[in-house]
Amino acid sequence: MYRVVSIVCLLGIIVGLFSIGIQEAVLGYTGKEIVISLGNAQSYPVNGTANYQIKVNVTYSVSDPNLVGQKINAIMKIHSSNGSVIKTTSFPTGFTANKTDTAQLLTNIPRVLAQNVTTETVFTDLNKTNILSNVVKTLPVLSGSIKSSDFTPTVITNKT
Repeated sequence: MYRVVSIVCLLGIIVGLFSIGIQEAVLGYTGKEIVISLGNAQSYPVNGTANYQIKVNVTYSVSDPNLVGQKINAIMKIHSSNGSVIKTTSFPTGFTANKTDTAQLLTNIPRVLAQNVTTETVFTDLNKTNILSNVVKTLPVLSGSIKSSDFTPTVITNKT
């Protein structure tokens, strides 16, 4: 009888440990798979328009080797001085994650909304449902003017 109880307990422990491993896999991402840091942030008046372009460059390092070579995304939210979201932008089709690299997010907002804005940038999975990184918050610096053709988000590839 004692032997049967011991075997049942042992099986219970094994099943319990196995289910913990499965739960961790099902829960998915922790938000620590990628570390991002601010390269720079700027805001430019766009010549010939009533818009400002907000540009944020972040450097990133992928700590989860399963994400290297996979398509991911990044989201940049523009907040007004009262904290409300003015605009959200991301990469239309995502981008391929390298081990380390730089990503540049761009968007434009009307000049009347461009006073005292802040940005919030985070990396996500391709579908923008799971957060993969820390959040970087910035206050873009006002700079000179740029061409209106510079509105598309881009990934700047470093040869590292």
